[in-house]
This record gives sequence, C-alpha cells and structure tokens, in this order.
Amino acid sequence: MRKPVPQKGHFSWEKYLKETGTIAAPASCFRQSLTPPVNEFKAGMKLEAQDPRNTTSTCIATVVGLTGSRLRLRLDGSDNKNDFWRLVDSSEIQPIGSCEKNGGMLQPPLGEDTSMNLINTVIAKSVYNFSLTFSVFCV
Repeated sequence: MRKPVPQKGHFSWEKYLKETGTIAAPASCFRQSLTPPVNEFKAGMKLEAQDPRNTTSTCIATVVGLTGSRLRLRLDGSDNKNDFWRLVDSSEIQPIGSCEKNGGMLQPPLGEDTSMNLINTVIAKSVYNFSLTFSVFCV
C-alpha cells in the first residue's frame, strides 16, 4: 500500500482508494440505525458487561461516563486504565442478574484477584449500593 500524497482542496474518496489500492466497505456492512438509541443510563449505575480483555467472562461494571449513546464503563475491581466504551444497545452489556439467570457465573476482570471472597464482596457491594433497572436496556 502506497502512502497517499497530501493535496489541497477537495477530498476525493475515489481517488484516495485508487491511490492506496484499497476498497471501501460497502453500505450493506453497516447496521447502525439512522436514529441513535436513547441513553437513559446515569453515572454510577451498575450492570453486567463482557470483559473486553477476556470476552468469555462477564463482570460487574460501573457506568463512569456518558457521551451521546455511548457508555464509558469500568469493571469493578479494576482501575481507570482499563475503562472501555460500549453503545447503549450493545449485546455485550446486560442488566444485573442476567448472567446468573442465563446459567453463567460472574467473574473478576482479567488480571484481578480471583479469590471467591473478593468476588462475592464486590458483587454484594455492587448490587446493594446500586441497582440498574431493566427499563434502561433495549431487550
């Protein structure tokens, strides 16, 4: 792939793709709705989320930020270095209790203390202090 030559004025996708020897992703690849989903989450709410570093694990997460239809999430037990973003309608986030309801087991974030005492303490504190109603999720 060649590096494109910077040009002044109008940007041409057709010319850029030709110069770089690449192809555009077809519109059929994109599934986003023209109207973004409503974000009813608030900072501090708890939910269950897939650990982005270990997608086979479901962890307790806290909403630590919001931007439009996006949530900034922090897995309970980890620090802000591992915060991540998800859309409010992502299948990778679920209401508290979903994992157990579906036969799964909550896990600590990858690299965190895996003792069951710690996991149970984090779960108990998370569920006791904050609850997230199902109405916020698009199910």
